[in-house]
Amino acid sequence: MKSIVMIGPSPASRGGMASVIATLLAHGYGNGDGCRFIATQVDGSRARKAGRALAALAQVAGLLALGRVALLHVHLASGASFWRKAAFIGAARLAGCPVLIHLHGGQFAQFLDQRLGRRRRRLALALLAGARAGFALTRASAALLREHCPQAEIELFPNPVAPAPSLPRAPGANLLFVGRLEAGKGVFDLLHAFARVHAARPDARLVLAGDGDARPLEALAEKLGLLDSLSLPGWIDAEQRRALLATAGVFVLPSHHEQLPMSLLEAMAAGAPVVATDVGAIGELLAHGRYGTVVPPGDIDKLAAAILKMLQDNILADNISARGLERVQSEYHVEKVLARLRRRYEELLQ
Repeated sequence: MKSIVMIGPSPASRGGMASVIATLLAHGYGNGDGCRFIATQVDGSRARKAGRALAALAQVAGLLALGRVALLHVHLASGASFWRKAAFIGAARLAGCPVLIHLHGGQFAQFLDQRLGRRRRRLALALLAGARAGFALTRASAALLREHCPQAEIELFPNPVAPAPSLPRAPGANLLFVGRLEAGKGVFDLLHAFARVHAARPDARLVLAGDGDARPLEALAEKLGLLDSLSLPGWIDAEQRRALLATAGVFVLPSHHEQLPMSLLEAMAAGAPVVATDVGAIGELLAHGRYGTVVPPGDIDKLAAAILKMLQDNILADNISARGLERVQSEYHVEKVLARLRRRYEELLQ
């Protein structure tokens, strides 16, 4: 019997793509619905990652050879993620199996146009061109897929968010960021903005939760005199995120590049007011102010002012929280996204 096979990082891995997959699996994907998930990547050493990728490729190739794959659903981003999935896409093409490209990551256009030599770019475009369908998280990504996948049916597809447990919110003056600790996520911008917030609100604390090298942030915090007001808990699991969101006065995502970040959806689902940069689909998600405050990426003055206003204006924060929660429940709830995904599968298989 044929099944739909989804491939991507293990749900136990770190990152937004893994969070999407974990949410789908936790709410019924693959439970007797003719779908199955095969992990192509895990966290750990290079040897462990290579072993997982090779084992997954052997498993998928075996299913393709037996004619047991009706559709290959590929979660894809730039860099290593793309080349890891290239062999799976190529195997599906050889077997005559349709491929659904599910594009994540905020820098795929730069990956194709700036990071690849001529031969590798030709190979990448050839793999994309044969896709049967594509899911994009932003209008820009959808346009990119339409350009490079001329025969595919491309649509905007939302990331799913699970309803948050009913933890009582006790917001204080905490600023919370969740994501990788790197310049592209805007964490250094946030630390500079926090210096201005802290000058007006000495009780404010900044929590930067995520993996990555924290030493440059600690050095900058010490230089700014903020080390005692900075918390760097490292990577946190779902339960820890929920606890931190329940006490966050503001959730801040100052990224320079994004698509549709899971951390932002989770913050809105937890009822935390949000301040974020206008990149990827964030401006549309927040309706440029209705569901959260949006500022230009890299603008430290506006970032600091938006955070401070959210901390000082309780009515604004409460309204943003309520509207944001309503939005994610109505448009991004995992049950609705799963139902839409299954309908789309049926349409493609017809």
